[in-house]
Amino acid sequence: MKVTRTRLTDDEKAAWNQFCRASHVSESKMLRMMIRKVSGSAPHAAASSAESKSEKVTIRLAPGDFKKMAGMAQEEGYLNRTSWTTAVVLAALHREPVLTDEEIKVLRQSCRELGAIGRNLNQVARALNVEFRDGDKIKREAIEALAKRIDEHRALVFQLLNKNMNRWS
Repeated sequence: MKVTRTRLTDDEKAAWNQFCRASHVSESKMLRMMIRKVSGSAPHAAASSAESKSEKVTIRLAPGDFKKMAGMAQEEGYLNRTSWTTAVVLAALHREPVLTDEEIKVLRQSCRELGAIGRNLNQVARALNVEFRDGDKIKREAIEALAKRIDEHRALVFQLLNKNMNRWS
């Protein structure tokens, strides 16, 4: 693919962003569609719309169910009802966890914690191997603190996974 560049004023760029967002189409895809339309290769534009990122589904709910759904979406940390509904459907279709942004942040923090724990364990192993005669350099409190961090981390990950597994039941 070739790349085309252009310079826009701040106002033009803002208007373009707003137009593309309102159309639910990426900027590059919108530009390709417009070029096809203007250049006379419009039949490809129809094929392009078939490649859309997603399809739309509409459901109707009783007012009480609608309020309950909105409450659950907010309570579970979803940005809106649509993202919550999408997560419900994807979880049912794929039988896999569907994580919220907050849960993804927790898992990223989990990975950072595991990295820190790994570094601490490497330091302990190095001290045992290099300074074996001076075993008192490794304080019991340091090992207990490391064990406590591991237990806290495991509890956090367990809580996240348990919440996610029970979300749709």
